[in-house]
Amino acid sequence: MQEKPIRVKGRFLEDSAKIGQDIHYMLRVEHAPQQEIFFPNVHQEFGIFKPVKKDYFPTKTNQNGVSIDSAIYTLRQFSIEDFQTLRIPIALQTELDCTIVAPQADTIFLKRLMPNAQSIRVDSLIQAIPVNPLKPKPDLRNLTLGAVSILMAIGLIYWLLGNRIRQGFKLYFLWRKNVEFRRTYQRLMRNISNSSKGLQNLENAAALWKNYLEKLTHIPFATFTTTEMVDYLPDKRLAKTLQEVDSAIYGGNFSARTLEAMKVLLEIAESVYSQERDKINQEAKRS
Repeated sequence: MQEKPIRVKGRFLEDSAKIGQDIHYMLRVEHAPQQEIFFPNVHQEFGIFKPVKKDYFPTKTNQNGVSIDSAIYTLRQFSIEDFQTLRIPIALQTELDCTIVAPQADTIFLKRLMPNAQSIRVDSLIQAIPVNPLKPKPDLRNLTLGAVSILMAIGLIYWLLGNRIRQGFKLYFLWRKNVEFRRTYQRLMRNISNSSKGLQNLENAAALWKNYLEKLTHIPFATFTTTEMVDYLPDKRLAKTLQEVDSAIYGGNFSARTLEAMKVLLEIAESVYSQERDKINQEAKRS
């Protein structure tokens, strides 16, 4: 039986490519099953083409008894020529040596990002490019002088208006604490009743009132007895009011007078708040 001739085909899978872009070249060989062939490895160079990798596909034999081997080479090239040709040969083993068999050359064209680049005048292109004026870098000396000037201005303002600024902050925080106290106290007072939960709200409101006065005046009202509190707060209503609250909390003697007593405590707290606010204003005037 006559041995079938070997057929080698090689072609690019792309028609064109940019400089440095991956290019794929397929090499296909049809041969008799008993013939041994060898593809070039990926470490070889093919002119200006630099191999990146090789993907080899296992041998297949068709119904006609022809074996087919194929591989795809990934290449790159960095030439600026308009086109390049390539033919990758294979080696066919014979009894004495190996015979080189090459396919027909295939061509790939250069894909240019700028067509007709040779006709462009670089000098005119550079002159046509708008140039933005350079912004001067900030001078460290000027930045330092500016920072010192700002600090001096702040110091001068604080020296002239420091007392008023401190007074404003004190009055603001005093007002904020009063708003929070009134909101919580009035909420508890609305829920006071002759029930276990209502009496618990009464006790919480009384404790809140003592703690607020303590923070307001820096006097430990939370630990004072009724007699001690009367000594520090010169309000004629205080002794009777506290007795009414204690009677409801500890004796269970809840009545309409209990709610009136809680309103009196709120009025006393507002009076102490006004006194503390006046103290801050007087201190600012003296300084």
